[in-house]
Amino acid sequence: MKRRLLLHACCAPCTTVTAPHFREQGAEPTLFFYNPNIHPWREWKHRLDTLEGWAPGEGLPLIVDESYPIEENLRMLLGSQPRCAACLSDRLMVTAMRAAKDGFESFSTTLMLSPYTDHDLLREAGRRASEFTGIPFEYSDLRPFYHISVQLSRQTGLYRQPYCGCVFSESERFNRRAALRRNQEGRSPGVAGATGSMNS
Repeated sequence: MKRRLLLHACCAPCTTVTAPHFREQGAEPTLFFYNPNIHPWREWKHRLDTLEGWAPGEGLPLIVDESYPIEENLRMLLGSQPRCAACLSDRLMVTAMRAAKDGFESFSTTLMLSPYTDHDLLREAGRRASEFTGIPFEYSDLRPFYHISVQLSRQTGLYRQPYCGCVFSESERFNRRAALRRNQEGRSPGVAGATGSMNS
């Protein structure tokens, strides 16, 4: 009999690879959407709608925690360093507690697929949640398969978000793009002689 695994799902694209992986490992995953880190609410709703539209066709049950405590979440992130550690700990702890409550044998997360996730922080968050609840945390480094999720989401037309979710990551993405644009403009023909004055 396959073990019951509660799989925290950050979005549909990352689940396209992670859920089949666990099925191949002898688990029967149930998805759990709990992502209060996603800002703004419209983005949170878009990711949830995409997951709810995709999961039934894959035979994946989905549990949704619709709580959206934005003020509490922002206070937590502003008071934590590094912010990602607090965010991962919150999501995995809530997932582990839900797994214990509903009688699941283990828990995991689709965040294991992302090359942008700090996997040391992720493993530590999973370990602590496991110790607190007594529910095993299943970890696999799925980053080598990230490109497959990109291909699958494009082929199936799944919405693929441009940032991890929190307002800080959106700001960092914007700043990186702005810096890249400035660098490209500085190297473009016709401005080489003016570069010094532009940057001074």
